[in-house]
Amino acid sequence: MKILHLDCRSGISGDMFIGALIGCGLGIGRLASELRRMKIGKYRISARKVRRSGLAGVKFDVEYEKHHGHEHTEEKTFAGISRAIRASGLSARVKDMSMAVFTNLAKAEAKAHGTVPAKVHFHEVGDIDSVVDIVGACIGMEALGIERVFASNIVSGSGTILVHGAVFPNPAPATAYLLEGFDITIEDLPFELITPTGAAILKTFSAARDRGNIPGCRILKSGYGAGSFEISGHANLLRAMVCEVPETPGSNDDKVTVLETNIDDMDPQVYGYLIGKLLDAGALDVYVTPVIMKKSRPGCVLTVITAGENGAQRLSEMIFEETPTFGIRRHDAERAVLGRKIVEVNTKYGNIRVKLGFSNGKLITVSPEFDDCAKAAKRAKVPFARVRREASGAARRDKGEKVGL
Repeated sequence: MKILHLDCRSGISGDMFIGALIGCGLGIGRLASELRRMKIGKYRISARKVRRSGLAGVKFDVEYEKHHGHEHTEEKTFAGISRAIRASGLSARVKDMSMAVFTNLAKAEAKAHGTVPAKVHFHEVGDIDSVVDIVGACIGMEALGIERVFASNIVSGSGTILVHGAVFPNPAPATAYLLEGFDITIEDLPFELITPTGAAILKTFSAARDRGNIPGCRILKSGYGAGSFEISGHANLLRAMVCEVPETPGSNDDKVTVLETNIDDMDPQVYGYLIGKLLDAGALDVYVTPVIMKKSRPGCVLTVITAGENGAQRLSEMIFEETPTFGIRRHDAERAVLGRKIVEVNTKYGNIRVKLGFSNGKLITVSPEFDDCAKAAKRAKVPFARVRREASGAARRDKGEKVGL
């Protein structure tokens, strides 16, 4: 399995992320070719070597003509950008990843402006360069075969920044919402080190469980994406490392933390909301078990599985905030896991993502992505089970041979 580790000591932006991927082997020609599959207007991309504090990095740029006075065009709405992505010739995975980034961005903008995502109008983030940055980031992730992203502690600038002609604290409001749950250090640097685009990429691809120490792996490539400014005494670079994690089952050193609490006085409708929020915050798994409690009252046991001390503490605080419980049981557990890899297989119903489970290089489990199968079944007007069988068979034929089955 290939993972990407990001060192965000100088923040993160969309262009820095793509620059780092180019440094890791993403070809600018392939990136340009894939981007042309989406019609978003005229622009030109380029990449050049620059130096920041004496270190070499790749500066990625998007050049286009800005049309002032047309800030509220339909193309800059969440709905308009979504239609452009869905109507493009991009792969299914790139479309899904791009939509996930823009969805997170729209949620944050909606929260900042007191509206709903469907009514969000992107301003600077809706310009061609930001759209190219986000979609290009997803193209790069697929091209390099990245399946998981790990991120370090993030450094932000301080002071104030100008947003839509108004002064706001740094980082910007939407950026701050996107970074909820991340570890952040604010340094005395008067620069917007973390842009909304960069924060949305982190929010989408680097879950809470993937922050901090990365698993044992081999570094395959490393690259540096350069920011726009030379900052005295501070290397304005985003480092990315593409690493290979062996596809072997987990051992007893794979530890998780289990949080449990009994609840008998909460509105049942809240459970769905809470489960989603805990998973978004990085929980590995969340489930609710019905039980009979004292005084023969029906209740539920809420169980949350997480990794790392910081994750357990953060999720415990969330449970206290969102439920009426007065206490949470906590214990550490060991687990064995299969090596995992996500592949995209071609079927007569379209491309389907499939999760593969390996043990000592042998394919053990094949699990087609539910959403991909459901969409394909609906599109082809065939039973869901038929699509799932087709995807499973394709994965075993295509991938089984590659691992020596």
